[in-house]
Amino acid sequence: MRTAPPRRPAIALLVAFGAQFALGMLLNLFVELPKTHPGSTGDEYFSRSFTSLAWALSGGAGPALLIHAWLGLLLALGTLALFARCLAGRVRGWRWLTGIAALFTVGAFFNGMSFVDYGEDFSSAIMAGCWLIAVTLLVTAVVRRPREGGVVG
Repeated sequence: MRTAPPRRPAIALLVAFGAQFALGMLLNLFVELPKTHPGSTGDEYFSRSFTSLAWALSGGAGPALLIHAWLGLLLALGTLALFARCLAGRVRGWRWLTGIAALFTVGAFFNGMSFVDYGEDFSSAIMAGCWLIAVTLLVTAVVRRPREGGVVG
């Protein structure tokens, strides 16, 4: 049995993506991260990134990065949950869109961690590109209209 498209949760995620964009611009324009911090050294990407993430989530870099990191984590988990909901409910027309949006949101999250690790602008650019693709896919899912004779999203 197919269920109706989860438009409200998708719209809530889009509002959170908007807030994430504003926080990202605040960080980009007005906050300078320290060159040396937990996670700024080491060889292995994942341990280094998760050390940086723990530092950011603990407030070590200030409130802007604290909120941005928490919201990024929540967006990654939220888009994965939306995708899982669409899969479980067999929501036609939403499964591919939300799955790819979740993939790009997780990509943005990992590139955000990479930016905190290495401070490379390229990581920030990839993060922004992933954000844009994920938002575009969610907007597409929300604005699509059902086809005649069935529940489609």
